[in-house]
Formats: sequence, C-alpha cells, structure tokens
Amino acid sequence: MTDQLGSMRRAVVTLVPPVVAGAVTVGMYAALAHRLPGQAYGTGGFGDSMSWAEVVGLGIGWSVVALIWGAGWLYARRRIPTAQRWIGASTWAGSVLIAGYEVQLVLRHLDLAGPPVRPDPWWTSAPVVLPVLAVVAVAGWWAMGPAPEQPDAMEGPGSTAPRLRLAAGERALWTSSVFSRRKLVWALFWSVLAAGSAVTAYNYLVVAFDVFVAVVAAAQSWARVRIDEQRVQVVQPLLRQALVGVELRHVVEATAGAFDPSTLPRAVYGVFHTPAQSGYRATAGGDVLRLRTSNGHRILITVPGAATAAALVNTQLDRRRATAGDDRC
Repeated sequence: MTDQLGSMRRAVVTLVPPVVAGAVTVGMYAALAHRLPGQAYGTGGFGDSMSWAEVVGLGIGWSVVALIWGAGWLYARRRIPTAQRWIGASTWAGSVLIAGYEVQLVLRHLDLAGPPVRPDPWWTSAPVVLPVLAVVAVAGWWAMGPAPEQPDAMEGPGSTAPRLRLAAGERALWTSSVFSRRKLVWALFWSVLAAGSAVTAYNYLVVAFDVFVAVVAAAQSWARVRIDEQRVQVVQPLLRQALVGVELRHVVEATAGAFDPSTLPRAVYGVFHTPAQSGYRATAGGDVLRLRTSNGHRILITVPGAATAAALVNTQLDRRRATAGDDRC
C-alpha cells in the first residue's frame, strides 16, 4: 500500500506541472486576448511574427510533449526511485520554461497596435532564469518524496560464496578508485559544444544545458568504490557525493567475475539505472562486483580487485547475521 501511494505521488508530481503549463498558456490568452494585437511579434527564433493561435498551439504542444515524456520515462523507471527523481525535476523545470515563454510573450504585447514589440522583461535574463530553474528542479526532486523502504535481506551468502579470513575483533575497509575514459570524453565533447554556443551568442539555455551535461559527465568519470561495515558505495571523490550505494542489510550475496558487455548497452558508462540492475561502469570489460539485493535488484560495479571486494562484503554479511543471533550464517 505504501509503495502504491508513493507511485501515485511521483506520478502526480511529475505529470501535473505540464498540465499547469498548458493551462497557463490557454488561460493567459483567454483572459487577455482583447488587449493583444492580431499577431505576436519578435517571437524569438520562430520567425518575425506568428498568429496567437500558433503561439497558444506551441505552448500546448510542448506541454503535451513534456506530459508524454514524463509519463513514458516514469513508467520505464518505475522500479528506480532515484532515476524517477530526475524525471520529476525535469518536468518541473521544463514546465516553468514553457509557461514563462508564453507569459512573457503575452505581457510584451499588451495594448500594442503592432510592432515594435516591447523588449524582453528583466526576469527573462539568464542571471534570473538559470537560478530559478535550479530552484524549481530541486523543488521537483524533493517533491517526489522518499524512496520506498527496501526490505532487509532474509537470507545470506551461500556456502560457496567467497569470504575473507578475519579475526573476531579485526575490522576491514576496502576502497578502490575507478576512472572512465569514455565518460571523460563525453565531458570534453559537451564542454566544446558549450564553448561554441557561448562564442556564437546562441541561446543561453542551450549553453546552460551543455555545461550541465559536461559537469555531470566529468563528475562520473572518476569515482571511488568504498566498502565498510555498513554499506557499499560508489562516491565522487571531489564532491564527496554517493553516486550509487546500498546498505549491507539489504544485500543477500556478493560475487565477482569478468564483466559481460552484453548485459548493458554499448554506450552506457558511468552511473546507470535499469529496472533490473543499476551501478557504475568504468570499463568495457574487466572485473565486476555483483551484489544481489533483497528486492531482486542487482548492482554491478566494474572495479579492479572485485574478488576481494566480494569476499569482504560476504564476510561483513556473515558478521551482521551472527550479531543478530541468526544461526543460519
């Protein structure tokens, strides 16, 4: 029941903003149509002028696209609450852009008989729009609510699972740095696009998007895998932000082996999420750490020394079960 309520909440949070953006588009024109000229002038990239029917249709069309995009990706990522947060943040930011464009266009034409149209209002400038979009995206992220609680694992590693030999009072911490060259190449690619767009004085929103993608790709190009007594995490060292992680109480068993590239699309590097598995991919092949969790989800992390990492995870799981008084360990 809790999961159903959470799914309903995420659907409402994701899909209501595009509907509101479409309603704002229609409502603004319906309320102020008698004060507008016959054409919308200086529409910014869509020709010198458009009819108001085209302007309204444009706002409604983009709202419908955002609605379909949000619904489709929300369903595709239905078992990945973290990925769904990005979808909610995107529809919120996109809806504000759609509504903002329509509102400023109407306000610039109020009580005008014809061109020239009024200049862009101050609140449409990049120093205002970009922080507002960032705040709106964060609000959308927060509004998606907490991730559904994952059940604790009721079973532990099998007898054949790898383990480390640790004395009763001995503790261990395992870390390893991983580096994805392909993700770094993508970061450089988007940086070049951002520089080119800035030099040619292109739309600042395009520049901001290029910079955002470049920063995300660069942040994912270098990571550190960390295993302690509580959890397994892939952390961004500079930002000290967990990219992927799972608490050991949710892990059933850890294994290691050679990575099979056919298990993921060829272009997937860095952090990835699918309904069946998630994790961090740094290389095309090599060692991979596999974690099986209590809800049937799998976590894959390409990292050197994966066999040692898997053995430590299983040893920590045995200790947790022994501490809890479970004689099945």
